[in-house]
This record gives sequence, structure tokens and C-alpha cells, in this order.
Amino acid sequence: MSYMNLMLFTLLSILISCSSPKSQNGGSSAAIKISTANSVPLNKGIHSACAVDIFFGKKFQPRDVLSESYLSFLKDMNFTSLQYSGGSTSDFDHVIVGDTLITGGKGDGYNIREEDCKERGLEISTVLDGVGAMQFGKDFFNEYCALLHQLNIPGDIIANVQSGTIEELLWKIERSHAQRVIFGMEQNLGSNEQDFPDGNAYKQKVAAWIKQVREKYPSVKIVIDAAPVFSDKPKSVQWNQQIAGLPADEVRLYLWDKDLALWSDDAGKNLQVMDDAFKKTIPQWLELAQKRFPGKKVSVWQWGIKNKSAIANTMAACLYIGKFYEFVINYNRQHDDYIAFASFMSLKSLSRSEGDISNHAYALEAAGKLFSGNKLVDEISITGMPGVSGIACHEGGKFTLLLINESPAEYRAISLTVDGKTLAPQSFSVMTVSAGSPSSTSVAVNNDSATSLSLKPNSLTVVEF
Repeated sequence: MSYMNLMLFTLLSILISCSSPKSQNGGSSAAIKISTANSVPLNKGIHSACAVDIFFGKKFQPRDVLSESYLSFLKDMNFTSLQYSGGSTSDFDHVIVGDTLITGGKGDGYNIREEDCKERGLEISTVLDGVGAMQFGKDFFNEYCALLHQLNIPGDIIANVQSGTIEELLWKIERSHAQRVIFGMEQNLGSNEQDFPDGNAYKQKVAAWIKQVREKYPSVKIVIDAAPVFSDKPKSVQWNQQIAGLPADEVRLYLWDKDLALWSDDAGKNLQVMDDAFKKTIPQWLELAQKRFPGKKVSVWQWGIKNKSAIANTMAACLYIGKFYEFVINYNRQHDDYIAFASFMSLKSLSRSEGDISNHAYALEAAGKLFSGNKLVDEISITGMPGVSGIACHEGGKFTLLLINESPAEYRAISLTVDGKTLAPQSFSVMTVSAGSPSSTSVAVNNDSATSLSLKPNSLTVVEF
């Protein structure tokens, strides 16, 4: 080969290499090692979701949440409980004590009352976008309880501490088989000053309710409504000081992406910002919560990606969801399940109409596979795969891995070792959520079986074996 031809061949090889997707054959360097020696129980309370407004679609058209298609959609994500109702809705929703679907279903919608609105200087036609002025022909709480029954899971209740009654709350707990109750949501906000001008007013109101719930349902977890622990605003600081002594098991914390990250158009920068949120910001907030509410655990009643977020419905959002579970599971492993509860906000955002499914739902479905049965969390070591992290769980002799590949590299022929024994080729059940880039909304979902382990670029992968 002449010198000139050699140069042309070399240049052509470089161009082909640069234009091809990055790929790495793991061989002996890409490896996952799992140890069950120090396994701990997986806290299933961190895989909940908020059911607010799932009962209607666009333009308040009623939606059948008990249809086979919607039930199948929810079952795929395998949530361990559902929250009712949500946010400011809980300040107005009512239930009819003694009423069920079987006894006739006398209520309608959230049973919002005009007198409650007027007492707060509001019109029922404007509160919550006017949902209280609509007629749905069904009681949402009864629908919620029927949904819990179909899914065979318990509820989590937000008490209406503004216009509700303790009798209503006790009925909600009984009907939903609630595992926890939070006494109001965001009551520290200025919009709620008429009812709760400060933490002392809130404390005075809910203390009696807490006592009655404790007496009738001693196993139900009590959650108090803290102001954001990361806020240094005088009212927030004072509010938390005033309510800290309430007899509760847990305190509320939100973990929304808008509070944790400033997204940009730079996909690489977004991944770094995401890592910083989970490695630095959230641990700092949890440390603040421990200092300000000693003896109480954290209850995350809202987490997720806002609809207007720059990463919403992208592969980056799917990676974010995977990393949320990875962080919470690892943090709980090291801190005695300090994050007692976490509820994704909200189910409605995952499917606003029949057949309209957000990419976020696929990431939640993947993560949900960790929560079937009663798994133990194992130690996991990942080497030879930059940008890859994950979680390993097992129950009996069956293992489930949640693997997050934030890199543009594909890893193949990954060796897998469990308790010092390298596994021979076998049948793996694999669900992969992936895209060409973190910023892409063209997210692909694949469910396959394989005899060797590999990871696609920009992917969230669940491996069962």
C-alpha cells in the first residue's frame, strides 16, 4: 500500500469511527458484583403515587378509573399505595360519612361546598379551576376506594384540616385502609393564612385530631405538614419551630425537580446537575430535616418532574426517575429507612386520556419491578462501565437489577457475579427504556429475554434472573 493510500485509509477509518455510536464490548472489564451478605428489607412505602384528578380528563369529562385498560395501566407500575386527594384539593374535598358505592353513592366529585369557598372569599366556579361547580355523577372518594380494592393496595390520606371534620377523616381512614395520614398540605402558604396564620394555629387545630386518630387507629402513621426545610424565610423557619413538638411519626418534604435543578439545553450539563441534586442537595435537605424535626422520619408527599420542566417527557426525565429510586433505596439502606414514604405526583400526568401515555410511566414501570413481593436490598459493585450505576435486590433465589446508563456508550458481555460466583450464561428477562440521547422524547421500550447481559446507551434497564 502506497503512503498516500495508507493516509487515505487511516483518515477514512477515523471518520467511520467518529460517526458510529459509541460501543464497548465489556469482556472481562465490564462487571457487576452482587453480595447478599448484608442485605436489608426494601422499604415498599417509597413507591406510592398521588391519585388527585385521575377521575376526569380534559374539559372535566368523567373518566372510568375502574376500566380494564386503566387498571392494566396502573398494575404495570405496581404502586404499593395511592394518595388521596392532593395539594390544595384537600382543603375543599369532603366525604359523606357512611356512604359507599354499595349503599348508593350519594356524593358527587370532591363534594366541594359553596359555603366553604365563600367563607374564604372565593367562588366555587373558580376554586380548583371550577371542578366544584361540575357534576360528575359519581363520588371520587368512593371511586378511589374501589380502585384500591381492585389493585389490592392501601391508601394514604390527606386530611382536610381547613373545612373538613374529624368524622370525615376517620371515615376516609377506615374506607381506604390508610397506612398514613398527613394533616393538611402546604398550610404554611400565604393563601391559607385565614385558617392558619402561623404554626401555632395549625398546631392547636391538628393536635386534637392527631389524638383521636392515634386512639382509633394506632398503627396509622401520623405526618405533619412542615414548611420547606430548605427555606430561610422567617415564616417558614418559625412555622417549623412551632410545629416541631407535635406527636408525629413523619414530616412532609417535597422533592420536585424545579426546586432541585436548573435545567438547560445542554444534555451533558443536565446530567451533571441531576447528579448534584442526588449527591449534594437532597442529602443536605434531609440533614436539615433531621436537625429541625428530631425523632421524626421524612415523608415525601410529592416528587417528580413538573409538566413545564425543560426535561419533561425526555429520556433525561426517565433517567431522573431511575436515579430517584436509586438514591432513596441507597439512602434508606444507610439511614434506617429515614425516607419512610414517597409519592409520585401525579398519576394524572402519566395518562391524561385513553392511549396517551407519558414516557415517565415507562420509567416508573421499570422501577416498579423492584417492589413486587418482599425483596431485600443487596450490595452492588459496578466496574468497567463509566456512567453506569444501579440497585440490586433479591427474594429467595430470584434477583432484580435496576441499572442506569447515563453514558452514550453501549456495554456488552457484562460479567455477573453473585456472592463470589460468576454466573454462567442463562436466561435474563430484560426491560429497557432508552433513547438516542438524553434530550430525546422518542423513548423506546423493549421487553426481551437474553442469554447475556448488555446495556444500551442512555438507558434505564431492569434485569430479572
